[in-house]
Amino acid sequence: QAHQFKTYMQSFLNEVLGVKLSGDPIVLWNNAELHFLGTNYRTAQGRSGNFYFDEFFWVHGFAEINKVASGMALHKKWRKTYFSTPSSMAHPAYNYWTGERFNKGKPTAQHIQLDVSHEALQQGRYCEDRIWRQIVTILDAEARGCDLFDLDELREEYDAAAFQNLLMCQFVDDGQSIFPLSMLQPCMVESWDWPDYSPFAMRPFGERPVWVGYDPAESGDSAGLVVVGPPLVAGGKFRVLERHQFRGMDFAAQAETIRQVTRRYNVAYIGIDTTGIGSAVAQLVRQFFPALKTFSYNPEVKTRLVMKAWDVISKGRLEFDAGWIDIAQSLMAIRKTITPGGRQFTYVAGRNDSTGHADLAWALFHALHNEPLEGRTAANTGIMEIY
Repeated sequence: QAHQFKTYMQSFLNEVLGVKLSGDPIVLWNNAELHFLGTNYRTAQGRSGNFYFDEFFWVHGFAEINKVASGMALHKKWRKTYFSTPSSMAHPAYNYWTGERFNKGKPTAQHIQLDVSHEALQQGRYCEDRIWRQIVTILDAEARGCDLFDLDELREEYDAAAFQNLLMCQFVDDGQSIFPLSMLQPCMVESWDWPDYSPFAMRPFGERPVWVGYDPAESGDSAGLVVVGPPLVAGGKFRVLERHQFRGMDFAAQAETIRQVTRRYNVAYIGIDTTGIGSAVAQLVRQFFPALKTFSYNPEVKTRLVMKAWDVISKGRLEFDAGWIDIAQSLMAIRKTITPGGRQFTYVAGRNDSTGHADLAWALFHALHNEPLEGRTAANTGIMEIY
């Protein structure tokens, strides 16, 4: 996550301000140094200076990291700055945002009640716990002169709940989610610590096999693609090596995107949903990958996909980069509901059409499905012995 943020900052300064920065640490024109640290509380410490905490509403073990890392700004001349997109009300940092952390251990007479609504914090406010808070939504950005967004297009792309969470700074109550944030946080790791994965290499995973999941896109929707490194041993961990989302591509372009993945990885399995345009994408993919696995969605298929993913995640067998909050958001959107006929349960993600949103989640489900629901066992795994 630290490396991703560093890359983002370098790109932003170069493209927007025309300033090129390099080095580790990055040294600014005034000799100030920028050190980028991972979200491991055992290593995120030791320096002294202004402290910036990126995407703190998504970090696993927030209390431990905050206690250790914020000590770098312990001197009164230093400043602590926290910034993030919102996640779940169940995240430990939510109490930090609402001021409940300040009240802990204090007599009732000393408790504070903070107004953390958008109306109260739109312009920013120095609150009673001596913390400056501010909320900036996409509408606020537009009102202040940012013309980079097409709001009508974004409202069509996201359903009302997703729009409020992703673009209007509203926290999610994930109590009804199949994959609440508390379940996903242990999955969010520092992927740069994976010694066998080099994301910028010609063959990022060498000749190790990978599994690919793809959720195709209808017109005006986004497609999701994930590349998963399967475990080498029974009960081992799956690792999401890459994830991508695409919009505005026809079925031929979507198939070509998958073909490019097969050139960079040793792809052993591909799973695609054939609902709608997916059948056309699958037909083209099968030409260069005959062993393609397809899914025709119905309540039974969705249940099987979700239950396999739930089994993997609940047992701590999935890892993805902590900076990829879009995967977490996508998984948190999956909910259980009843079919229109009221006769059986199914799983949706609250999009305006019938197949549900969360393309990255469904793409991940397609990839994980290549392992049987019961996992790898002696009965379903081939063994070769060499003497």
